[in-house]
Amino acid sequence: MQKTTVSILSPSQAASIYGGTATSVQPNEQKSPEPSTPTVKWSTALQTMLDQPPAGFPQRLMVGGLAFCIAFGAWATFGHIDEVGKAHGRLVPKGNVYKIHSVQSGKIVDIEVEEGELIKAGQVLVELDTELAVTEVKRLEQLLNSQQTELTQEKELIERTRLEAQTRQRIAQAEVQAQQAALAQAKAKITVLKQKLPQLHTEKAFHQKRQQRLQPLTAHADELFARRQAEAEAQAERLKTLKPLLEEGAISSEMVFQAEQSLRASQSAIIQSQLQEGTSTQEQLFQAQQTLRDLDLQMIQAQGELQQTLAEIDQLQAGLAQKQTEVRRSQIEAQERIQQLEMELTQLKAKIADNKNQLVRAKAQLNQQFLYAPVDGVVSSLSVSHSGEVVQPSQTVAEIAPKGEPLVLSASLPNHDAGFIKVGMPVKVKFDAYPYQDYGIVTGEVTYISPDSKADEQFGVVYHVEVELDRNHVTEGGHQIEFKAGQTATAEIIIRRRRIADILLEPFRELQEGGISL
Repeated sequence: MQKTTVSILSPSQAASIYGGTATSVQPNEQKSPEPSTPTVKWSTALQTMLDQPPAGFPQRLMVGGLAFCIAFGAWATFGHIDEVGKAHGRLVPKGNVYKIHSVQSGKIVDIEVEEGELIKAGQVLVELDTELAVTEVKRLEQLLNSQQTELTQEKELIERTRLEAQTRQRIAQAEVQAQQAALAQAKAKITVLKQKLPQLHTEKAFHQKRQQRLQPLTAHADELFARRQAEAEAQAERLKTLKPLLEEGAISSEMVFQAEQSLRASQSAIIQSQLQEGTSTQEQLFQAQQTLRDLDLQMIQAQGELQQTLAEIDQLQAGLAQKQTEVRRSQIEAQERIQQLEMELTQLKAKIADNKNQLVRAKAQLNQQFLYAPVDGVVSSLSVSHSGEVVQPSQTVAEIAPKGEPLVLSASLPNHDAGFIKVGMPVKVKFDAYPYQDYGIVTGEVTYISPDSKADEQFGVVYHVEVELDRNHVTEGGHQIEFKAGQTATAEIIIRRRRIADILLEPFRELQEGGISL
């Protein structure tokens, strides 16, 4: 093995060395020879530094810097940066939109939706001032209620008038029937009386003849009674004459007894004659006379009744004619009254129908003060922003994109970024609800740019653009999450690609173009 000898350098030799690799060398303990040149005395710190071996960091730093410059130059030369225009907006359904117009002019009271908001069919979008319309509806409703009450009362009055007329008609007919019945009864009575009077005359004649037959019998009975009375008186005188003779004894008692018997027989005959003949004949004659008097009285009564009944018939006929006239007049008056009421009812119904039509129009006008969503969808555009604004008839207040259509990004592009935007340019969309660091960027392309700008409170003058997405979902854990209308996002529209070197050199070029010498 070859032995290596290490010599000690002089300070001048050590000072001429730069770089190299530091090694740890154990100095030889042998005594060094005396230098042939004169020695230089250094400070301790400098001598210490000079005595240390040279380091490799500066060399590495230089090499690293050179490599960085080469890599940066290559990156700046071959690398590109996308120059984008940013537009902010919401997802809305694609397709034909429903334009919501105001039918009449009015002041906006409330705006109940915002652009991009999901809505249901029939939902109120904008409410206009309803004070006048509500007042008119209330006025017409009160008027209709009053007229309906009046209509009910009018119908009740007509019905009551008709019932009263029918009642009066029935009463009048009943009275007429009663008059007719009384008249018929009176006529029947006249017939009976006219039939009775001849019968009474016949019966009177019969009893007059009977009376004439009884009068001779009465005279004969009176004569017989007088004769028997005379005989009885004669026998009584004879008996009175015989009694003194009996007392004197001139005659026998038997003769007196016979005289008494004869007197009693005569008296009995008188009594019997009175009872049998006189009484019967007189009674018959009395009865005949009484019958004649009764017949005379009946005839007088019948004739009186006949005259009275004839007068009653005249009165009944006059009353019947009057009742019939009253019935006809009552019917005519009732018909005229009912016709008048029905005419008033018809006029009232016409007024009610007219007021109902006015109420329908007033309610329609009131309903027109509320602008409703015609379909389920999303508010794609809202042209009003503050309460108190006045809208004119046929003015478009909002636009509704129907539900079920593909979603596109409806965004507002600031004016300063709109100069280079064209349909078909690629777009990178970053959703606020899905951070692109976690869910990535959704690509798409510009499908529409509005021909005119409009003022926006947040972004100033903007253009409306629509971006069609390449996909309508993001993925999380293997599951697709569908986008929803109304979600907000930022669209970065790639205007052009530029080399990094051009971007870095652009300030110098601008200075050079400005006449500044570099």
